[in-house]
Amino acid sequence: MTKNQFMAELVRELKAAGVSDIEEIVAEYEEHFDFKAEEGKTEEEIARRLASPQEIAKEYADVKEPQNRFERGVKIAGLTFLSLPLAFVYLLMWSAAIVVGAFAACSLAAGFCLVTTINIAELIPQMPYLPALLTGISCFGLAALSAVGSVYMFLFVKQWGKCYLHRCARTANGKSTPALPKFPKITKKAAYRLKLFASIGLVVFVSAFLAGYIAMCLYAGSFEPWHVWHWFE
Repeated sequence: MTKNQFMAELVRELKAAGVSDIEEIVAEYEEHFDFKAEEGKTEEEIARRLASPQEIAKEYADVKEPQNRFERGVKIAGLTFLSLPLAFVYLLMWSAAIVVGAFAACSLAAGFCLVTTINIAELIPQMPYLPALLTGISCFGLAALSAVGSVYMFLFVKQWGKCYLHRCARTANGKSTPALPKFPKITKKAAYRLKLFASIGLVVFVSAFLAGYIAMCLYAGSFEPWHVWHWFE
C-alpha cells in the first residue's frame, strides 16, 4: 500500500467512525511517512509497519468516549514525576550543545586574533607570524567542525524533546498516533552541505595544525617551542 492509498483509506475510515480532528490526525501520519522516507524506507514498508486504517479509526473512535478522570489523573501525575529527573538530563543536553556552539565561536575568535595579530589582553601567546598564521587557520577549521557539531546537537536535542512530549501526550490522552522519529528531519541537500563543511573543517584543522607545529619547531629550534618562548611563565 502506497502513502496516498493509506491516507485515502485512513480518511474514509475516520469519517465512517465519526472521528473529529481528522485533518490533525492525517497530518501526523503524513509527517510520519515523510520522516521514514528520509531514512530510506519505501512507502510500502512504512505502511506495513503501521496499524491498518481500520484499526486506527477504531482506536480514535474509542477515544471519543470521556476518559476516566482518575485514570487520566494518575497518568498525568506519573508522567510529571518521571519528567522531573528527565528534565534535568534534558537541560544538561541543551547545556552541552550550547558549550559546543560557544567553543566554535571562541575558536573563530582565536583564529581571527592569530591571523590579524590582534592580541586582546595578551591572551594569545607570542610567536612568529608564520606559525601564528597556520595556527589561526587551524582554529578556523576547528570552528567549522565545532559549528557543524553544535548544529547537529541542537537538532537532535530539540527532536528528542519533541519525541518525549509527543509520547507523554499520547499516553495521557490514550491516542494511538505514530511515535515521532528519534532522528531530526534534515534534507539531503542540507545534510550534504553540513557533511562537506565538516569534512573541509577537519582537513583544514589537522593539516594547518601540523604545519603550524612544524613551523613552531623550526623557528624555536626545539620540539617544545612553548618552553623556548616561555608561554607558561
